[in-house]
Amino acid sequence: MTDKARSLGRIERANIRWHMFLYDSIVFALCWAMTFLSGWFVDIPTIAVFSYFVLGYLAFFGSRLALRAYKQIFRYGSRYAFLREALADGVGIIAFSIAGTFFGTFSDDYTVSVVLLVGFSVAYALISLLIRVIYHLMFRITAGKTAFAKLIKKILEVLAFVDFSSKEPGAILRLALQPDVQSTHPINQIQNIIDKFAIRGDVKKITQIKKGYINQTYKIETLSDTGHVHRYTLQRINTNVFPDVDALMNNFKITTDHLHGRLTLPGGRKMGSVATIRSTKDGCAFLKDDSGCWRMLTYFDEAYSLDIPDKPETFYYAGVAFGSFLKEMQDVDINDIKEVIPNFHNTKSRYLDLEKSIEANPKDRVKDVTKEIQFIRDRADKFSLISDALASGKIPTRICHNDCNLNNVLFDNETHLPIAVIDLDTVMPSSPLYDYGDSMRIGTNTAKDDEKDLSKVSCDLGLYEQYARGYLEACGDVLTKEELELLPYASLIITMEDGIRFLMDHIDGDTYYNIYYPGQNLDRSRTQLKLVEDMEKKLPQIKQILRKIYAEFGLEANIE
Repeated sequence: MTDKARSLGRIERANIRWHMFLYDSIVFALCWAMTFLSGWFVDIPTIAVFSYFVLGYLAFFGSRLALRAYKQIFRYGSRYAFLREALADGVGIIAFSIAGTFFGTFSDDYTVSVVLLVGFSVAYALISLLIRVIYHLMFRITAGKTAFAKLIKKILEVLAFVDFSSKEPGAILRLALQPDVQSTHPINQIQNIIDKFAIRGDVKKITQIKKGYINQTYKIETLSDTGHVHRYTLQRINTNVFPDVDALMNNFKITTDHLHGRLTLPGGRKMGSVATIRSTKDGCAFLKDDSGCWRMLTYFDEAYSLDIPDKPETFYYAGVAFGSFLKEMQDVDINDIKEVIPNFHNTKSRYLDLEKSIEANPKDRVKDVTKEIQFIRDRADKFSLISDALASGKIPTRICHNDCNLNNVLFDNETHLPIAVIDLDTVMPSSPLYDYGDSMRIGTNTAKDDEKDLSKVSCDLGLYEQYARGYLEACGDVLTKEELELLPYASLIITMEDGIRFLMDHIDGDTYYNIYYPGQNLDRSRTQLKLVEDMEKKLPQIKQILRKIYAEFGLEANIE
C-alpha cells in the first residue's frame, strides 16, 4: 500500500469514528432526557441532575475511548468488536456508580440516587449495544439484491456516510477536505488536481480504487447546483511505465474516438462501450504538474468487474467483448498508433531482459529463485514462436488491446452482461494471439494470481472452451489460417511471459508492478509458472477444443 493510500485510510477511519462518537452522544443525551421526564429526578436538585449527566458522559465515553471501542465501527462487526463495546460499557457503569455515589450528597434520597444511576446505566448500555447490532445487521442486509437491501444501503449512505464501493473498514462517502490541513496532504493534492479539469459540480467524494498494477486510480463524485450527481475516474499515469505520455494519450484518444458508438457489447449503454476523456480547463487531454501526469475519464456507474469468472457465461461474454474490440479496431490505420512500450509482448525479448537482471542481481535475490530460473530456461526455445511469425510476416500485425485480463471488462449490475472494455493504455500494434493467451492466463486459472498454495493452480478447460467460443464468435472471421493454427500455443507463451516479467521485477526490487506485501511478485511468478506446467499437460485437450469450435464456425485451420 502506498503512503497516500495509508494516509487516506487514516483520514476515512478517523472521520467515521467521530461520526459514531457524535451519534452515541446524541443517544446518551436522549436517554438522559427520557430518564428525566420519567420523574426519577423528583426532589433532586438541578445541580445534581447536571452533575450526574456530566459524570455519566465522562464515565461511559472515557471508558470507550480508553478501551478503544471505536477502533472498528462495526461495518464488518465481529463478536470481538461487540464484546469490546460491552466491556467498555461495563467499566463505564462501574465508574459512573462510584462517582455518582460520591456525589450522592446532592440528593436527600439515596435510594433514588442508586435507582437513577443503575437504571440509567444499564438502559443506556443495552440501547447502545442494540444500536450496534442493528447497525451491523443493516450492513448484512445490504449484501442482498432486493429493493429493501437497496433502501437500507441508501439509508447508511445518507446517515452514516458509508462508501459501499470501498472494501476498507471505515471508508466514508464524503471526505472532509479540511482547510487547516497542509496543502501537501494527499487529499488536498487530489482536490487541487481535480479543480484543473473541466468537469461538472463540486467534489463530494474521493475514493481510491485499489485495482490494477500500474496507475493510481480514484473515483470522483461531484454534485452540481441542480442536485445532479456526476462520477468520473481520475488516474495518475505511471510515467515509469509510460514515459511518452503524449503518445499514450494520442493512442487513447484515437481508440476511444473510433470505438465510441461503434463498439457494441451485449449489455451496451448510451454512453458507449469505452471511457471518454474529460479534458483540462485549458483543453488538454491530460494534466502535467509537479505531482505527475493525470487524466480524467468518464465513469461507468452500476457496473462491476471480476478478477476471475464467477460463472462460465461470464467468461464467454468476456471473449465476446475482447473479440469485438479487436474486430472494430481493424478499421484504424495501424500507422497512427504508436508503440508506447517497445517489445511489450515479445516473449523472447522479455526472456533476454530477465537474463540481464539475473546477471545484475541488484537486490541479491537470484540465489532464492534458482528453481524458477531453471524452469524458464528449459523452455526458452518456445518463446519466439509468435514474435518470429510476426517478424516474418507469416501472421499480420494488428491493433490489439494487449492487456486482456477479465477485470478489464465491465459488467452491468442488473443484466450481468458486458458493457465496456477498459484500461486502454496498452493499445498498440501486436498480435491477437497475445490478447487471447492473456485472457486464458488469468481467466482459466483456478487460483489467485499470487496464490501461495500452488496445488490450487490449474487451467480450467471448461472455462477455456467458453472464452474461445465467445472470442472466435466475435472475431474468428478476421483471423487468418496461420493465426488460428498458432492459437493453441498462445496461452502457454503469454503465461510464461508473465511469469518471466513478475520474476524479473522481483529480482530488480519490485520497481514495475505495485505490490502490497514483500515477495508478492515472486508469488505471482510462481503461480504463472505452475499454470504453464498444467497447460503443457493439457495441450492435447486444448487443441481438441479448438478443432471442435473451428468446425462449428467454419474456420479453416489445421491443428496438428
